[in-house]
Amino acid sequence: MDNRPTDLLADYIHKLRFEDLPGDVVESAKLFLLDYLASAMAGYKINHVFNDALWSVFGPMGGKKESSVFFHKTKLPAPNAALLNAAFGHGADMDDGNRTAQGHPGVAVMPVALALAEAHRLTGREAIAAIVVGYDIFVRLATAMNPSHLSRGFHTTGTVGTIAAGGAAAKALNLDLDKVRNTLGFAALQAAGLLEVAESGQMAKPLHPAKAAFGGILSARMADAGAEGPREPLEGRKGFFRAFTDHIDLDILLKDLGKDFRISSCYFKLYPACRHTHAAIDAASNLRSGGIPSPSLLEKVKVHVYPAAINLTGSIYEPRNEDEAKFSLAYTVATALTKGNFTLKDLDVAKSFDGETRALVSKIEIISDPLLENRAANIRGARVELVLNNGTTRQVEVKLPKGEPEVPVTFEDIEVKMASCAETIFPEERLQAIAGTVKKLDRLKSINNLTRFLVL
Repeated sequence: MDNRPTDLLADYIHKLRFEDLPGDVVESAKLFLLDYLASAMAGYKINHVFNDALWSVFGPMGGKKESSVFFHKTKLPAPNAALLNAAFGHGADMDDGNRTAQGHPGVAVMPVALALAEAHRLTGREAIAAIVVGYDIFVRLATAMNPSHLSRGFHTTGTVGTIAAGGAAAKALNLDLDKVRNTLGFAALQAAGLLEVAESGQMAKPLHPAKAAFGGILSARMADAGAEGPREPLEGRKGFFRAFTDHIDLDILLKDLGKDFRISSCYFKLYPACRHTHAAIDAASNLRSGGIPSPSLLEKVKVHVYPAAINLTGSIYEPRNEDEAKFSLAYTVATALTKGNFTLKDLDVAKSFDGETRALVSKIEIISDPLLENRAANIRGARVELVLNNGTTRQVEVKLPKGEPEVPVTFEDIEVKMASCAETIFPEERLQAIAGTVKKLDRLKSINNLTRFLVL
């Protein structure tokens, strides 16, 4: 065994077994799976124009009926089903993420594990092992490459997500060591994703995890069929590291590999907006709960937040549609101040962007504060300050939004989220069946016992 990162990751993927996983890691996998399904329900409803376009391309293709397309009555080849299901999962920006990886592992990994588990009649335990592998690769690799990778304009969910999806697919198919290595090679060749979608064309952002999921399965199946990929796809002279980052921290990537499982370091999203808005939404909601003055009595609303949040969400003050609403720090904060929350219904700006919210948006000043992001101190927060006409101020600072490991959610919290996301899709009885099945995922003889509840 060489000490090349590609070889070490391949060896880890090949050797890991469900029995190696601590109980808390297994429970994390279940909770993140339920959260992904809730997010997919939301994305299916919200991003309907993009979803319909994707369906118009892939639905008529047909093909081998391997894996379920969620919220439809159709099965498609596993790569195509995973692509569509991943797009649903990212469509409302409610899917999980990781603050050091600066991306969304679940939406690239979960659709792969579910599609292949259904196609190949895997058990719940086999699906869990694939999920944990995918998250681990995503968080380790993306954290080791950032912040340089993000600063260059790449969307980690699409780039690193493709390699993570390949790892999950290789684990699900139980490939031998050489085939796992080739899977990583094929996945690295396909990695792509530009953050220009944060500037315009936001509805297209789910294409990144969609192609990552598709590419992950394609990579594993090509490797399984005997095709060979590059020998050093990550560390090579023209490999992934050199192409996508100015610095790679191999200690972050490889330390305690197979012992410390990074899925437990990921966060949940309770609001349908870019994660960079969530600390500010929490702060604004807390201010609202104490009662706020009418906009006419406010001179300014100062939103202090770290630079990366401003880069991605600070330019849109008056969103024109659902996609822009998800990336508007000003609108999400103003909505939380007027309503005490930010929900799927608030993405409908035609109905929700009322006079009081507009009045608050006009008073918002976004201020860069680099001290509100500090990896070492576990800070990625915001401070919302109300400045009244009489000179008095009120403020709330949130160091981490709810849903981070340090500010945890419960299974019941995610069930409540799913109920909100599933409105008009599934009745309460179906949601109870989904949640109950996910809770016993490690005891399922077949993943079909879950996927059968996810179709119409």
